[in-house]
Amino acid sequence: MIPALERVGFAIEESGAGLYIWCTRNETDWESVAWLAELGILATPGNFYGEKGARNIRIALTATDMAIDEAVSRLSAADISEVKK
Repeated sequence: MIPALERVGFAIEESGAGLYIWCTRNETDWESVAWLAELGILATPGNFYGEKGARNIRIALTATDMAIDEAVSRLSAADISEVKK
């Protein structure tokens, strides 16, 4: 999942373990959530978790392997020509 997110412009907040990926790219958390929703991928805006979460999103890795593989496929097929740099 991490390489697919990085391909579409997300910077990953490194974590040694956990059930979530925290990431950000050059846009608001709500813009990131909306973009992923257009791909059929659910994420939570970081500001739900406090001020420090703003501009970050949280993606749960608690889905089935098949669902995560599908999300990776959708990210891999995404048009990144309009992604903010």
